[in-house]
Amino acid sequence: MLYSSVNFKQCNNVDIKDRSIAFGDGVFTTAKVVDGEVEHLSGHIQRLKQGCRKLNITEPDFQQVSSEMIKAAKTHLLATVKVVVSAGESSRGYARDANQQPTVMVTSAAFPKHYLGWQSNGLTLGLSSIKLGRNPILAGIKHLNRLEQVLIRGELENLNVDEVVVCDFENYIIECNTANLFWYRAGKWYTPILSMAGVNGLIRQKLMALLPNVVECHAKVEELDMAESMLICNCLLSVVAAKSYLGKSLKIDHDLLTKLQQQLKEFD
Repeated sequence: MLYSSVNFKQCNNVDIKDRSIAFGDGVFTTAKVVDGEVEHLSGHIQRLKQGCRKLNITEPDFQQVSSEMIKAAKTHLLATVKVVVSAGESSRGYARDANQQPTVMVTSAAFPKHYLGWQSNGLTLGLSSIKLGRNPILAGIKHLNRLEQVLIRGELENLNVDEVVVCDFENYIIECNTANLFWYRAGKWYTPILSMAGVNGLIRQKLMALLPNVVECHAKVEELDMAESMLICNCLLSVVAAKSYLGKSLKIDHDLLTKLQQQLKEFD
């Protein structure tokens, strides 16, 4: 870890009574740092605000959060900055204490170097056997309860692919383990509706505006067997093409990919 602070004081200790530990009661976001600057900073702050409001967490001073992210990033050419906002400390039990104040944790860490290879060469996609639960109350936000993703990542360790497509328990496509998914078929781009599960990522939101005529849909996983191209995206990857899915080769439109990657750098 390159930098860490708790409630805007440089340290790496969190009180054992913090609700992030006991209940995963909080939200987070992870940003890319390039040349000492946080990419899509305003989008990350907005994501944290929306998550806090959805979970009824008292909002911290987000101007201070923004300043702390900038501080954590400023000395790094290429890195990541993660922000966790928890509901704060409380006594035993699910109920939050009255007038409870949030806990803000900011850390910076090394950038995952294998992402650079994926950006240049594409990546291979498989299919996870682990299914996501449905919960419209939590769908879309990046909350701290990520046990499904932990289990999926464990499964991925034993598969000969770079990433996996993940479905809900009725086999509707939702996302990848750490990224959102788009696929191309018969002249149209498609992406899953995330009203019941999944994370509505910042780059996904931007690609919805950049790709022509994107269709949000409830699609069964069998639809991907007919896909001609696939893209995955998150804030660290930007947008990356899949070169294969379940061993089937996919087309990579390098001109489109380069254009999107450049547009995303300018899109804030």
